[in-house]
Amino acid sequence: MKRHRRVLVAALLFPILARADLAPLPADGRADATAAIQQRLDAAGAAGGEVLLPPGQYLLAGHLTVPPGVALRGSWTAPHHGQEWRKGTTLLLTGGRGQEDGPAAIELSRDAALQGVTLLWPEESWNDIQPYPWAVRSRSMHATVENVTLVNAYQGISIGQGGDGSLHLIRNVYGFALRRGVFVDNCTDIGRIENVHLNPHYWSRSGHPSFTERNGIQPPGPGSPSEEKIRDFVSKNLEAFVFARSDWEYVVDTFVWGAAYGYRFVKGERGGCNGQFLGIGADFCRVCVGIDMIQPIGLQVTNGEFTAFAGEPNSAIVTAPEAAGAAQFVNCNFWGVLSHAAWLRGKTQVTLSACHICQGGGDVQADAGRLIVQGCNFEIQGPAVHLGHGVEKALLTGNLEPGGFRVDNGIGSRAQIGLNEMP
Repeated sequence: MKRHRRVLVAALLFPILARADLAPLPADGRADATAAIQQRLDAAGAAGGEVLLPPGQYLLAGHLTVPPGVALRGSWTAPHHGQEWRKGTTLLLTGGRGQEDGPAAIELSRDAALQGVTLLWPEESWNDIQPYPWAVRSRSMHATVENVTLVNAYQGISIGQGGDGSLHLIRNVYGFALRRGVFVDNCTDIGRIENVHLNPHYWSRSGHPSFTERNGIQPPGPGSPSEEKIRDFVSKNLEAFVFARSDWEYVVDTFVWGAAYGYRFVKGERGGCNGQFLGIGADFCRVCVGIDMIQPIGLQVTNGEFTAFAGEPNSAIVTAPEAAGAAQFVNCNFWGVLSHAAWLRGKTQVTLSACHICQGGGDVQADAGRLIVQGCNFEIQGPAVHLGHGVEKALLTGNLEPGGFRVDNGIGSRAQIGLNEMP
């Protein structure tokens, strides 16, 4: 009796996996599993539910569409690292090689989800980097990507481009992207991104031949030709987190290492972004936070960690000349910045409050806009703030700097400077 109950429960939980009328599901990494997985997804689409992929390696030479109300779920309950991709549910993606704008490997429909899988591109090579389409894309509301590892994506997750990106949830996604990590657009109802970590070592420490053996070369360890090649590529090309139109994006506990842009705010089809960004990090980037366009409501960035010494402009915060809106940075830490902690060229109102600019953390170079610097600690040599002639107004109060808080004031009485550390 107990055995029958177990069989009944299994059939209720995983009906698509067990149906006899479905094609065999190859999990050897050699036979193309695209059609077999899509058949299961289409079957689940009638009533909703999930398609469970047991541990195995599934070759996807084509692309999948997850129907509305369906979850494509693998065996992982958390992201992972190193050679563990050999275990659990791993999708080997080969479709779209050489096509940055081709169909996404996995398209999520409205209320669809991708959970618990590893994505790996076996034909990508550190010595011959080729573009691929997005790994995961959704152009419909309420898409979820959760507990996913990207070993060596060219482009990771696209939300809302050409459709509706509202109410998305991206959570517990770790791995590496060469060109773009996460892109959000057309979100008019709050989207959430939580616990996302992008770092090249998810590829370099994978032990996969695409990194260790391609072209007969086996270059293990830091400083090897493969390490240097991908480090140079991402420092010139990777835009890790890109935000176009999004109304109150909530971003919590995210990190990237080695990008051209850690976080970039751009003009989308329907405007720019506003939102709250808590506990975000950008390490060894050219630009940590680049603002091309935001909504007038602006950005609130709290507890950020920023270093910028990967290449020009070597600046943590950069606002473009056409940028406008308010950007507030509170309790952020700047270190390892070769040029500027903030380089402000747009008509933005930027606030730095209770920030720590460590030794080597850079100064604040304001060429335009409005600026507030209050309660910050600068451990640098020379003036902490440079106010160019194009700055409208500046309020600089309550700041510390060894030897006295120094300002290169090019706007005269338009700057209010007081209650700062004296020599």
